[in-house]
Amino acid sequence: MKDLKKIILLMIIVIIGVIDILIYWNIHLYNKAQKIEDNEKKIKILAKKVKFPKNDFVYYQLGRAYFDLGLNNLSNRNQASELLQRSIINLSQSLKVNPAFYFAHFDLAQSKLYMSYLSPSYPSSHDEFKKAAILAGDNSLIFFEVAKIFLARWPRLSDEDKYFTLNIVKKIVSKKDKEKLRTLLYLWAMNIKDYNVIEKALPEDPQIYRNFAQFLGEKSLSLEVRQKYLAKAEFLEFEKAKEEFDSGEHEFFYFRMQEASNHFKNYLNILHRLRFYHLLAQKSPIDHTEFNELQKSALLYLAKCQIEQGSKFKDIEGYLRNYLALEDKLSALNSLESYLKNRDFIGEKLEGSFSDLDRLYFELLLYARQGRYREIVRVGRLLEKSYIVIPAGKKKTYIQILNILGDAYKKVDYIYDAGEFYQKALNVDSNSLESLVRIRQNLARMNADEKVREINGRIQKILSPKKIDFRGFLLKKGRTSSQTLIFDGGKKFIEVSFNHKDKRIFPLITLFFNERLVWENYLKDKVISIPVESKVGENLLQIKAVNRSARIVNIRWSEEGKVKSKK
Repeated sequence: MKDLKKIILLMIIVIIGVIDILIYWNIHLYNKAQKIEDNEKKIKILAKKVKFPKNDFVYYQLGRAYFDLGLNNLSNRNQASELLQRSIINLSQSLKVNPAFYFAHFDLAQSKLYMSYLSPSYPSSHDEFKKAAILAGDNSLIFFEVAKIFLARWPRLSDEDKYFTLNIVKKIVSKKDKEKLRTLLYLWAMNIKDYNVIEKALPEDPQIYRNFAQFLGEKSLSLEVRQKYLAKAEFLEFEKAKEEFDSGEHEFFYFRMQEASNHFKNYLNILHRLRFYHLLAQKSPIDHTEFNELQKSALLYLAKCQIEQGSKFKDIEGYLRNYLALEDKLSALNSLESYLKNRDFIGEKLEGSFSDLDRLYFELLLYARQGRYREIVRVGRLLEKSYIVIPAGKKKTYIQILNILGDAYKKVDYIYDAGEFYQKALNVDSNSLESLVRIRQNLARMNADEKVREINGRIQKILSPKKIDFRGFLLKKGRTSSQTLIFDGGKKFIEVSFNHKDKRIFPLITLFFNERLVWENYLKDKVISIPVESKVGENLLQIKAVNRSARIVNIRWSEEGKVKSKK
């Protein structure tokens, strides 16, 4: 009995040894075949495989080799069909051994797909492609390849396969790989071009929406859809900005000032990126009242965060000035004044100390926004009696102080005194455009027409030329040309002239004025004429060529209305 057990054990060991040798032999053939590029030689080597135990990789390599040979012989229909059939047999055998081998599923689907080209009645390969994608997972290259194949075959897909395709496209796009997105969009544009279809495949994400809109613009596709998605992107960004604002308020409440400050800065940075495409929509998705209120609040919070952390006045001055430029509610301005007084950032009264011009300028701005002009006039009286030495680096601030004093005198109907302060500002800088504009307004109230004409002459010398010649400058596709225009404020009419001869594809041109969208359309004429609200001083005009290069001839502007082109 003991001898029998030993014999059985010995036989088991021998069998295991034989199986190991056979497994090793199959692996050896697989590794050897991998190093050979010639498919016919590869097949000869792999044909030496043993049928038991079966090795999925060996069958897979055989299937791949027959597939490649089949593709190389597509000109010979019968030979290609025979090779592809052998590929299908071996790949199917590989999947019998390992049903989860997604590379085998994909290559089997490829073989069946080419067989369907040679024999239209051949069964569909779509199920194998779907299995490959599901098993590979959304991070695999196969996942992406299946998406491309299905988009290319869209008209032949069943409703179920179309639904599957849109789902995998959505997963791929959600990874925010710009190159993959562009590839899928190319296939969509070539084979589908149905905006309802692509809308189902795009995740709700501002970056993806912007990339889609960029693609539409570059390919001269629907302008309406492009602008719709840019508006949707801005709305999503605004919603994200509001989350940053709420987080900032939460951190501020718990006195975590640095964290709160970071959130409010993020909020303002997001707002700065908006170009107001949402205004093109019939009903703007962004509430502008809410937009303005949150912008003001963020600036005020930022100033308070800095104050609570012990910052100096120079560190918060910019936030406070920007806040004052937006705030028009007297109750809010009074609340700010009380807050700053409690923290000794401003005095109990407007003392008119000229030792700190930056602080004085801010206090005058605050009082002006509150309508406390007579208190500002009192500072003007003190200035008239004082001798002040202005440091070279503070001349601009001093001019701004003199202009505010002049404005206050004008508000209380001291017209001549107002003019004297504006003149003092000009004595510091004879080319101060803001001071010249104020003097012109003051003289107009006095009906001093001759002096108004004189000031107008001085202003015109400072403003940008009425015509700026670009001499056919080539603005390349995707590039932006920026031009700074010096204006004296108010409504202006800008005309941008182009030279384009190819009318097969009209240039898609976008114009931004002071970083806001003012015009976007296909340039069917050679001239774009737009009205804009300018500010005193520098104004930024940006011209972008979206879908093709365009030559800019010139920029012209006027105050009366549409500029008349000179022949």
